Amino acid sequence: MHPDDLEEALGVLYGSIVNKVESAHVRYRVRHKQGHWLWIYDRAKILFDSQGEPLIIAGFRTDITKQIELELHYEELAAIVQNTTVEVYILDSVTLRYLYANNGALKSLGYTLEELKNLTIIDINPDITPIEIEMFRQYLENINPELTNLSNHRRKDGSNYPVQASVHKLMYQGNPAVVIFDTDITELSSTQNKLRHLATHDPLTGLPNRILFYDRLQMAIKQNHRNDGKIAILFLDLDHFKQVNDSLGHSVGDELLIEVSKRLQSLLRRSDTIARMGGDEFNILLDGFNTTESIIDIVQKFNAAFKDPFTVHGRELHTTISIGIAVCPDDGITAEILLKNADVAMYKAKTEGRNTYSFYAHEMSEKAYERVIMENSLRIALKENQFRVFYQPQIDLISGQLAGMEALVRWQHPTLGIVSPDKFIPFCEETGFIQEIDFFVFESVIKQQIAWNLEGLAIPKIAVNFSAKTLNSRSISDEVRTIINFYRCPSNCIAIEVTESHIMQSPDEVIKILGEFQALGLEISIDDFGTGYSSLSYLKKLPINKLKIDQSFIRDIPYDEDDMAITKTIISLAQNLKLDVIAEGVETLEQQEFLLDSGCPLAQGYLYSKPIDTETITLLMKTKKRWI
Repeated sequence: MHPDDLEEALGVLYGSIVNKVESAHVRYRVRHKQGHWLWIYDRAKILFDSQGEPLIIAGFRTDITKQIELELHYEELAAIVQNTTVEVYILDSVTLRYLYANNGALKSLGYTLEELKNLTIIDINPDITPIEIEMFRQYLENINPELTNLSNHRRKDGSNYPVQASVHKLMYQGNPAVVIFDTDITELSSTQNKLRHLATHDPLTGLPNRILFYDRLQMAIKQNHRNDGKIAILFLDLDHFKQVNDSLGHSVGDELLIEVSKRLQSLLRRSDTIARMGGDEFNILLDGFNTTESIIDIVQKFNAAFKDPFTVHGRELHTTISIGIAVCPDDGITAEILLKNADVAMYKAKTEGRNTYSFYAHEMSEKAYERVIMENSLRIALKENQFRVFYQPQIDLISGQLAGMEALVRWQHPTLGIVSPDKFIPFCEETGFIQEIDFFVFESVIKQQIAWNLEGLAIPKIAVNFSAKTLNSRSISDEVRTIINFYRCPSNCIAIEVTESHIMQSPDEVIKILGEFQALGLEISIDDFGTGYSSLSYLKKLPINKLKIDQSFIRDIPYDEDDMAITKTIISLAQNLKLDVIAEGVETLEQQEFLLDSGCPLAQGYLYSKPIDTETITLLMKTKKRWI
């Protein structure tokens, strides 16, 4: 390439790639074998993958040396244009009627020049619209006197073919006009489609190949990382497939692979991806599943489907599959590690007798079983109302009176008794059950407030915890408003507690939701304050009423000077921001005395009471005057 043209030519090419433009056109000089320079007009088509990365450049290079040299020799240039195979048209820029067409254009369209002159560009380009024409006109007038475009031409016989057009403004016979150079790209389009399919699909089964599967896996990993979700990789291998090839031949083996791929595809969801990785190995990407049980259900369907024989070349063949399973992010967060671990798990299934499945680790197999049991038990618990609300008192350290309570959910299992929240709350947050539980607690608290009011008991403010998943629900404010209005409960009797770490996952969205809560008259508290790394810039924006000092800072008072300093800082911060402050996890008189001396007026913890059931807290409210 001529050194004076190099920068411009590469700039056009890389500009098209960066801006994701599928076409690029540029002209430049290249050195001939014999040493002289040729002018080249390069029209390129750029193919991109699903991630927008360039794969292939295909196009045409036309030697325009003659055209450049003959720009001052109109008659010779006209002769070349007239006889070139590239379609050349000149149109009136106002009426859009054809004024001229070369032999290549007339031959491609099947019209005579006289016939074509009675037509407009809309007659030949059936897909173009008046709006697009006006856009092209404005572009040529105001932005660039040249443009390229892809369109379809309609021949005189009614058939269509694709063209790539290069449009230029010019004066023709003293009037404004446009000249269009069209290139038939039928063969190029067909070649592009074939190349794209061959590059990303298995030629035998038509399934995605390793390249396309890897690409989709990487995309799924990124999406699920943003959504805090999970995906699963299944590595499938046919059992004893080598015996089929050795005894019946490779043609029978190939046909069996085709039938296997069809059967597997019939069992998958649209969102899943199956690929042939080579030989008798298949990979499946399961995206968006809710539970481990969902994976097991699909795997068991595969094994059950292989109980029926395959009909190949008139004979029935029986085969089974061994499946390895790796889950992201538990077993890896990169495509390479997940594929490797799924492969390892598949060989483990082979060693366990084939025709079975195995998770990447034995521990995970056990965990998967436990999760299935847990999920089934939780479904029953929700259906049979096995959850209970317990209350832990919050004390005014100055008056010794009951200042409020925190509502805490407990699972009263029919055989296991009270199940610790640590055993089921994280699982509920992961599976989505937590939203049902949050609203169960919220509604139960409101009904209990009404019951206490009917008994003539003073109603302390009760704090209800809302999880991140519940807060992320777009309709949460409407649901809360509906429940409050239905029971006609004063909203100032309820406080909403949100952990600091949950707020910092999406602070702007949470600020909006908490503002809607506050507009309903609800008190807002930040739970576990000091552990979520919130910035002061967000803290001042949050529509909150109270900070709750995390128990991890209270636990070692008065023996840990750092915890004491942090606690004092939080108390001072709350006072300066005109917020209430409460300490949780208070268990000793020394801790109580320290909090009082530091200006913290509220506390809760085992020093006063553990979380207790409704009946017990009701009795205490009736009989207990001071809680200290």
